[in-house]
Amino acid sequence: MKVGFLINYFYPMKGGAENNCFYLARELAKNNEVHVFTSQIKGTKKYEVINKIHVHRYKTFFRYKYYLSFTPGLLRAILKEDLDILHIHSLGFIWHDKIMILKKLTSKTKIVNTPHGPFMALKNYNFFAKIFKLFLEKFERFFINRFYDAVIQVNPLQYKWLTKQGIKKNKVHFVPNGIDELSFKKINNKSFIKKYNLKDKFVISYLGRVQNYKGLDQVIKILPDLGKNIIFLIMGKDAGDLSRLKKLAIQLDVQNRVRFTGEISDNEVLEGLSLSKIFILPSEWEAFGISILQAMAQSNVIISTKTDGGRFLISKENGFLYDYSNLNDLESKIKLLYKNRNLLNQLGKNNIKKAKQFLWKDIAKDLEKIYRKLK
Repeated sequence: MKVGFLINYFYPMKGGAENNCFYLARELAKNNEVHVFTSQIKGTKKYEVINKIHVHRYKTFFRYKYYLSFTPGLLRAILKEDLDILHIHSLGFIWHDKIMILKKLTSKTKIVNTPHGPFMALKNYNFFAKIFKLFLEKFERFFINRFYDAVIQVNPLQYKWLTKQGIKKNKVHFVPNGIDELSFKKINNKSFIKKYNLKDKFVISYLGRVQNYKGLDQVIKILPDLGKNIIFLIMGKDAGDLSRLKKLAIQLDVQNRVRFTGEISDNEVLEGLSLSKIFILPSEWEAFGISILQAMAQSNVIISTKTDGGRFLISKENGFLYDYSNLNDLESKIKLLYKNRNLLNQLGKNNIKKAKQFLWKDIAKDLEKIYRKLK
């Protein structure tokens, strides 16, 4: 079977959609011919083979924010390639829509989409952005979405908004995100402890982009009321909010209790998570949250906002949910776990077991079954 993936960015870029695409492509490439079509970022080759994945990268001539772009090479390459499956990782990307429609009309290729989340998923946008969102959602619902042969929901709550967007329920399939087996490995974290001065500290961690909607300021705001031994470890690349968060930490006099690592290697991520006791994902919105699974694999107890991903992955057996911006509730849950080490340890053990249900090698098999039924 010949499979093509169309995605905005690809490895070495990291993120929820990027990780999903990379690991699924890697597993599928063991038994199929897999091609990834993506935009070229600085420092990457136009074409290379990674883990048997044929990666084709093309220059983007125009890009505004995340959704709007013009990468003509993608269109030429995908129309030329004889594919059994074209799997798109986007919803509301106009250039990807054009590619998909032309491919559908000119070939027998089956079209699959993993939207990861609704188009422009946050609540607050300016007037012009709201108008643009309204227009594009109507356009997608009545014209674009009927072309898909299958749509993948990464959590079982997504069918509600997918069907509202005009996608028939019988075309929606559940294939969750996952983690690699290496996420469970025991690791020497002595160098990480020394580098970030974490000896004998109680570490609360976060992994992901440092961006406003991720809600990291909520944790920094309650640090003054938590034990002075508690450190907030923030692992991830700055996406526009780092300066504000650093200023907030200084204002609250907790700058010595927040560690910003920036973007670090996968091995260092494991070192950080192995030190952490509680993992917090305080986002305004998440479709899934692969970082939750990564933290679970290292026995972290999870505290998450009541996002779609949080509600799917978190229950009383492995962590806690709270309403976004409810600082009192967030603080009380951290204090409970800090004081009750028996509860902390038990929930951590439960999480290791639960995380093993989400291995990419197993998830890829389920996706391949969907592909083959479409053929």
